[in-house]
Amino acid sequence: MRNRRWLRFALPFAVVAGLATTTGIAHAVQQPDPTDAAFLSPTSDDGEGARLLADELTRRGIRVDVRTSTEDVLAAVAANGSATVFVAAPELVHPAYLDRLVRLPAGVRVVLVAPRKGQLDSAGLDVPVAGPRWTAAAPQPGCSAPFSSAGAAATLRWRYDGGAYDAVQCFEDGVAEFQVSGLADVTLVGAVDPFRNDRADEHANHAFATALLSRNDRVLWLDLHERERPPRTQPTQDPYEQDDPEWTDGGADGDGTGSDQDGEPRDPSTGQPRDGEGQTGGGGTALTDSPLARAFPPAVWATLALLVAAAIALALASARRLGAPVAEPLPVRVRAAETVRGLGGLYRRAGARSTSLATVRSAALARLAEHYDLPADTPADDLAERVAADTGHPVDDVRHVLAGSVEDSDGELVRAATAVQTLVRYVTGQQNWRQAPDEGNLT
Repeated sequence: MRNRRWLRFALPFAVVAGLATTTGIAHAVQQPDPTDAAFLSPTSDDGEGARLLADELTRRGIRVDVRTSTEDVLAAVAANGSATVFVAAPELVHPAYLDRLVRLPAGVRVVLVAPRKGQLDSAGLDVPVAGPRWTAAAPQPGCSAPFSSAGAAATLRWRYDGGAYDAVQCFEDGVAEFQVSGLADVTLVGAVDPFRNDRADEHANHAFATALLSRNDRVLWLDLHERERPPRTQPTQDPYEQDDPEWTDGGADGDGTGSDQDGEPRDPSTGQPRDGEGQTGGGGTALTDSPLARAFPPAVWATLALLVAAAIALALASARRLGAPVAEPLPVRVRAAETVRGLGGLYRRAGARSTSLATVRSAALARLAEHYDLPADTPADDLAERVAADTGHPVDDVRHVLAGSVEDSDGELVRAATAVQTLVRYVTGQQNWRQAPDEGNLT
């Protein structure tokens, strides 16, 4: 019985936890992985690839120039300035390169796909970020940008506020486009869905992505699938590179002052990471900047909070004893004898002799009060005096039968209960007086 009670308590929580965990795992598995070789690759036919988009751009006469490192992209822009730089995975680009990308000269358009707050901070952009949503939504454009004529596209998973740069905000802030101090035009797109092969036919995704990337006659497609190492040198002849020596690697062993051996940029004053995941700049708290908080994505904490809320809701829904007890009809009819036998078995198992005798005496007092037409709460002493006056027996003997001490054995309990029943039947005229066992005073 105890095991069943435990199961009844634990099973609902296990079911809710299992469903939530399964949903979270399925969602995580379905999310594209930027380190996958097919992720937004212009040569991949996989669902998360982007060959349909690259082929459409080629058919329109746009030259798709695939590069596998940011250094190659910067060199290509330096050789021939006008281009659209398509960065499919900003989280894999080293922070030093992000800053250089957004500072490319005018005539260059940089498209960043689903950048997070850390990447934008590394790029030196003051753009608040909200999200992510569970899935990308497809709102109407709501702006007059050239790509807005395509219609609703699944761009809204992250929101960007480019108000500091007088940005053009589209798709309910799922797309923000602005210029950085007279330099490159920057476009932030809040989801990867419009560029994927398996999402091309949904909404106006394909038309939006094509219109977005076809505004120059050349697209420099950064096909990056692993985290970049920092630049080893800081060439002063590159006019597009920020002159910031703290990002210099300092040699093949990675012993420079700006990065650690894993290529992670460090703040020279504190030695803490300065990338998007461990940024030491403002906006954080002791809780959000802790290693445990950074070890898991926000979706994990949201899932845990949802599990806690579901557990509380389930506990409230199952707590039938909250508030006053409510009388409910029995689901089946139970014979009185079975009820008495079952209750007696429980009393016997618990060794509750005093409770058993008190139950018998309580019923006897109620019958005697009804017989004498007295209130139901008449004390046992008053009833004993009334019975003694009618029967002629000593009042102390009658009081002992109706409210005596607790018995110490099953035999004494049986004799006491029999004496109570005999007394009630005699008084109510159901039988002649019989002397109860061990009650010699009642003659």
